[in-house]
Amino acid sequence: MSMWMYDDILEEQGFHNLREEVKNLEKEYLDLRVQLRDTETNLGLDPDNEYLKAKVKYLSKRLQHIEEKGPRLAADYPLEMSLFGAPHG
Repeated sequence: MSMWMYDDILEEQGFHNLREEVKNLEKEYLDLRVQLRDTETNLGLDPDNEYLKAKVKYLSKRLQHIEEKGPRLAADYPLEMSLFGAPHG
């Protein structure tokens, strides 16, 4: 047993698995947002394209599903601001 709690946490495999899962979710979320941005730009250039309309709808649904799994991804302010930012008042 180590002297510090943080040393014990880093040794646990569950913590590493959770951290990896969150990292993968954030990566997928960012990738989908970039794809959606590019697709919406292309749709603005060609508004009658049915394929682009369907792709925008599909990407939006996937983003919504990920935001339900991790609501902090779509928050206006990062969680770290409320925890470590300047106090209110």
